[in-house]
Amino acid sequence: MLKQIPIFPLNIFLLPGDYTQLYIFEERYKQLINDCLENQIGFGIAYTNTLNAKNYGSLVEVVEVVKRYEGGEMDIIIKATGVFKLGKYYLQKENKLYPGGEVEFLKTVQNHQASEDLVRCFKKYLLTQEGINSKLITSNNLGIYDIANELYMNDYEKLELMDIQTSDLIDQYLLNYIRYLELLQQQEKSVFQNIYLN
Repeated sequence: MLKQIPIFPLNIFLLPGDYTQLYIFEERYKQLINDCLENQIGFGIAYTNTLNAKNYGSLVEVVEVVKRYEGGEMDIIIKATGVFKLGKYYLQKENKLYPGGEVEFLKTVQNHQASEDLVRCFKKYLLTQEGINSKLITSNNLGIYDIANELYMNDYEKLELMDIQTSDLIDQYLLNYIRYLELLQQQEKSVFQNIYLN
């Protein structure tokens, strides 16, 4: 079932639970954010990249208005709450300056509990990183997107994740991804040691 929502086209793709900061300066998007704040609703970020063959986008909500400027511009922090497929796109929502669209929310995108193997592997990986997030290290209740958002995946990898239909397969994908990152770390360390020894 398609639902109409405000749309903000941007070249970013966020997984559920991920945060980012935006600077809002165009009149149409100032109106969009103010409408969302006033009505306490979210909006869609339509991912405008040629990688995005399936028209995926992120449903987001404004978490905080960090700063408002004299001209109405603002710095905001947003959080992704879901993922959708964009069905129809309108350059202007009815009676508004900003775009709108008809979207279908992906029901498979839920922050399922990560398996014990994935949590163990993830925490071991975290201990090798600078600026360790102690909250994640001590948590016994990590979801698959809690983990995915800490791995700094590129947009292509995030889109790949969206194509996986079950939580078990997402779990396995993330396990393999962490092992890949660990392998890269080992290779970098080996190269550094060789340079040092020479």
